[in-house]
Amino acid sequence: MSVTPARGWTGRDTAALLCRACLAAVFLFSAYMKLVPPGAAQNFAFSIKAFKVLPDHLVTLFAFVIPWTELLCAACVLIGAWTRAAALVLVTALGAFTAAVVRALLNDFDLTCSCFGNQRFICPKGPVTWCKVFENGVILLPALGTLVLGSGRAGVDALLARRGPAAA
Repeated sequence: MSVTPARGWTGRDTAALLCRACLAAVFLFSAYMKLVPPGAAQNFAFSIKAFKVLPDHLVTLFAFVIPWTELLCAACVLIGAWTRAAALVLVTALGAFTAAVVRALLNDFDLTCSCFGNQRFICPKGPVTWCKVFENGVILLPALGTLVLGSGRAGVDALLARRGPAAA
């Protein structure tokens, strides 16, 4: 009879936790800045409209859905529940946001991004520049890391996996 020793904490687990924490922090903050400050939701809707990628009748819907999706996915990533699915949603959103920024830049749209409300992450406040593409690329790193690594040992996904199929 062969007994497999319990797997200890690994560098992969540490990397997964760091990626999850960074990704969750960025999107929790982003969602908060779109939902909580007075006028933030309306400013976000104006920002979406300025990108000229959606028909007017969908702008309000997306201005409502995007921050709540960010909040839900960030919470899942933070606790490590449905980690890869949540990370996939965020990677897809980042890809769509980045494509919209590139399209706006190539078409010389004069617009600002309200992804972080009136706060800045990497790029200076003001009109959207190629710095925003770089910023999204920086955010994409922990998103891809989370997508690849999953929750690691410090997440609900790993806890359920250790408990077996009956727990899931």
